[in-house]
Amino acid sequence: MLNCYKFRLYPNAKQERILFRWIGCQRLIYNAKVQEDRYFRRFAQRMVGTAGKPVPVDQQYSQFITERRPLLRDVPSQILRNGAVKFHRAYQRFLKKLGGRPKFKKKSGRQAVWLSRESFEFIPQIDDQTGNIVSYQLSLDTKRFPVGITAYLAHRSHSVPSSIHIAVQGGRWWLSLAAEDTALTTPGKNLEAAVEQIAEDLRHLSADQLAKPTQGGDRGVAKPLTTSDGKVFDIGPVLKTRIKKSRQRHKKWQQRASRRKQGSKNQKQAYRKAARYQQYEKMSGTSTPIKRITNWLPTMRSLGMSSRTCVSTISPNDRRPKKRCQRPVSSQSSESQSRAQARNPIVGWGTGCLVYHL
Repeated sequence: MLNCYKFRLYPNAKQERILFRWIGCQRLIYNAKVQEDRYFRRFAQRMVGTAGKPVPVDQQYSQFITERRPLLRDVPSQILRNGAVKFHRAYQRFLKKLGGRPKFKKKSGRQAVWLSRESFEFIPQIDDQTGNIVSYQLSLDTKRFPVGITAYLAHRSHSVPSSIHIAVQGGRWWLSLAAEDTALTTPGKNLEAAVEQIAEDLRHLSADQLAKPTQGGDRGVAKPLTTSDGKVFDIGPVLKTRIKKSRQRHKKWQQRASRRKQGSKNQKQAYRKAARYQQYEKMSGTSTPIKRITNWLPTMRSLGMSSRTCVSTISPNDRRPKKRCQRPVSSQSSESQSRAQARNPIVGWGTGCLVYHL
């Protein structure tokens, strides 16, 4: 079962400059493909020689590497290729009516770069006594462009993914990935087989036994969490006061940034501070209700249910906020991770529902 992870990343000053260059070059290729598509749609189809021909939608990017753009030769070719692939995937979603037409990506706001398997490596750290993998080290080295080991905080165990996303917002770096979660067990080879197996395991229970431990949760804006039995979980008054102050400071720094010189370092610094205050509400606004959900789980396990995981769709853009850390570490030990999973066995948020262990 694929599970989504989001970890804090701690690159040094040299690594930050390299990552910013990768982000800019991948954004340049994406915007160049968008501009190329607009050219063919607006001008090329109106010309006599190309009238009636379909608009080309491909993943070619070599035509953009010219003498006018020498910076594109200073990054790995996989970075440029992934920019063209992202455009092609976005255009395919548009053709399937799953989204809008690809647009230009801005330099402001959240910036991210997509790295495939050739551009990174997770080096396993093995315990000498047990021989098990206790943590990983993220290496962004390539043959021509070595970056080195980048520190990140892995607050829970994960496996090696096929691709990763490195993003920066408000001066903070994040590592996002999707990998197989070895702690979660999904019976069967696919979703249908898993549902059949779970139904077979619960078939011996009566309707009252099934209804007693069942709890549904719904996320909202005014009310962070409402359960199916009518209980409403809200954040505390202290956190509400802090969120209100962060909103005021966010608005203040936005006003200060708009009054400063366009494109100056002072304006970028003001926008960075405004983004940090905006992130505070996002990261702490729903942390308290989630901690209270764990009170339901002992009731579910008291009925002798098997240690399975409820099958549901987890939205990668709607995850549970993670706790802050004071110092960068690679990961926790296997024993501390198992104790943390026992205290908080919630997997994550779904679309209007909760996903948790039975």
